[in-house]
Amino acid sequence: MVETLILISEDAHSTVAIIPEDDGTIHRISYEVLIQNPYKYSESEFHHEVHVVRRNRTDLRIESYNIRRSKLLKRFGWGIHLNSNGKLALVGANSDEYQNLATTIATERAVRISAE
Repeated sequence: MVETLILISEDAHSTVAIIPEDDGTIHRISYEVLIQNPYKYSESEFHHEVHVVRRNRTDLRIESYNIRRSKLLKRFGWGIHLNSNGKLALVGANSDEYQNLATTIATERAVRISAE
């Protein structure tokens, strides 16, 4: 697998990493899963952890979910690093790590807010 940084969307609400409010929303749960478990989950494992394990939603078709659509990338200023094993970690868009990764590994953009 190619190491990749998913960049914040071009029309992101924030270019500075913001911790989502602790209100039980999907983006807060997603933040907690990734910040507490860097490089533990692949994308499919992450979606399973967020929606099935933590939200108890077995009725969802999580195989169709795409991490590039995450509100963490579009509203809260977080990039997502996929390491060479395909495991995910959050990287603040205003961090030195984000800037370094953005210039040294493959990058993809998050889906634009206006594309929804």
